[in-house]
Amino acid sequence: MVSLVSLNLSWNLLQGQIPTSLSQIKDLKYLSLAGNKMNGSIPSSLGGLQSLEVLDLSSNMLSGEIPNNLLNLSNLTALLLNDNKLSGQIPSRLADVTMLSVFNVSSNNLSGLLPLSNYLMKCSSVLDNPYLRPCHVFSLTVPTPYPGSATEAQGYTASPMSQSPRSGNNGFNSIEIASIASASAIVSVLLALIILFLYTRKCSPKSRIMGSTKKEVTVFKDIGVPLTFENVVRATGSFNASNCIGNGGFGATYKAEISSGVLVAIKRLAVGRFQGVQQFHAEIKTLGRLHHPNLVTLIGYHASETEMFLIYNYLPGGNLEKFIQGRSTRAVDWRILHKIALDIARALAYLHDQCVPRVLHRDVKPSNILLDDDFNAYLSDFGLARLLGTSETHATTGVAGTFGYVAPEYAMTCRVSDKADVYSYGVVLLELLSDKKALDPSFSSYGNGFNIVAWGCMLLRQGRAKEFFTAGLWDAGPHDDLVEVLHLAIVCTVDSLSTRPTMKQVVRRLKQLHPPSC
Repeated sequence: MVSLVSLNLSWNLLQGQIPTSLSQIKDLKYLSLAGNKMNGSIPSSLGGLQSLEVLDLSSNMLSGEIPNNLLNLSNLTALLLNDNKLSGQIPSRLADVTMLSVFNVSSNNLSGLLPLSNYLMKCSSVLDNPYLRPCHVFSLTVPTPYPGSATEAQGYTASPMSQSPRSGNNGFNSIEIASIASASAIVSVLLALIILFLYTRKCSPKSRIMGSTKKEVTVFKDIGVPLTFENVVRATGSFNASNCIGNGGFGATYKAEISSGVLVAIKRLAVGRFQGVQQFHAEIKTLGRLHHPNLVTLIGYHASETEMFLIYNYLPGGNLEKFIQGRSTRAVDWRILHKIALDIARALAYLHDQCVPRVLHRDVKPSNILLDDDFNAYLSDFGLARLLGTSETHATTGVAGTFGYVAPEYAMTCRVSDKADVYSYGVVLLELLSDKKALDPSFSSYGNGFNIVAWGCMLLRQGRAKEFFTAGLWDAGPHDDLVEVLHLAIVCTVDSLSTRPTMKQVVRRLKQLHPPSC
């Protein structure tokens, strides 16, 4: 555990305070607890993680001040603390953190002045902090302090409207000072523009691409209408929350109507989670070449230093998680459940056996399986785990995935293989058949570590398989086939990797159990 490099516990509904023991994982480079219900303050002990490059604590209920010693993390490139209840001031030393390129503290209760950090700070990074000094274009470079503040006492001049002119002729009056300050600011801006122009003239085309902020969209599939950066942003309402249709470990997904009747899904990625634009371009173009009837179609993407998003075809049926939770009459129709199970098995078999190099999903779960109106199933987020900013050596990587679905050998050793996807698929299949979640609260009565896999094994061993299936399914479906699929799901989740089937074998077995048509 001490040698762990990446820890992603995002969007798992975790509660309580952030454990101070995390500071013992000295090699940790990526830590995400985003999208949980963590409360209390941010432990100052996290400032001891000197290898840390990305810290994402966004979308929790954290309170208290931002610890000053987080700014001692010399390798930190992304600090995401937005959507919490943090108070106090933004540490003034923020301007001294040279490696930090992504910073967001929006939607908190912060107060006081903005640090002098024009290369890093953007107004969008500090929005929705009602007690924070309003953000303006020049306030991030030469902030106008509150009258009587410590900053003013150190020699900054307040706005002319808030001061009386000096009496006598021994100094400049406020209008003269304002004029001089304005002239100085204009000269500074002009000099900066000249330097930037000369620098970009000298840069090679390759350098310009690596630092690109161009608003270009790369398109893999023509959908009949132009796909531009402006069109996408406009169609999402500038990524307005009202258009958000899902949140996950990689970012939020938005429904976008590019033109009348043309719908797409936009997955907006957290920029700080990826190693760099150049690597992103290389990896995503590989994914753009993947085509299978049961994979969500990657239509295109945009990637720059400040914004990254993927464009997928829109599927109106929602995801499998909501389908299972709804449990309508169709959700206990054996033919529909069998079709969904087979569709996802085929998608994984394609990624494992027909792609060169093969693609490991590493985060197979119901929320990453989408449905259309006819209950055809499509696997999403395939290949995105490779884009995470974690170090990789052959098959050893930082752990991606979601608790309850992650294979035990993967969680313990960080060693990933296609059999880890098989395990996750087995857990999804168990959820599809039952009315339980992978880590259902009802399992707590059996003791720690009990999950849907252990529950299924117990019922099979005790000859109580009927109790596993969701209400109505046992009565509607052929008993022998249902028990056979339960056995298949259990064998997908055994500890022995050699015993787990391949996804190709899973497809073959499910096809043998094909239920009669209507």
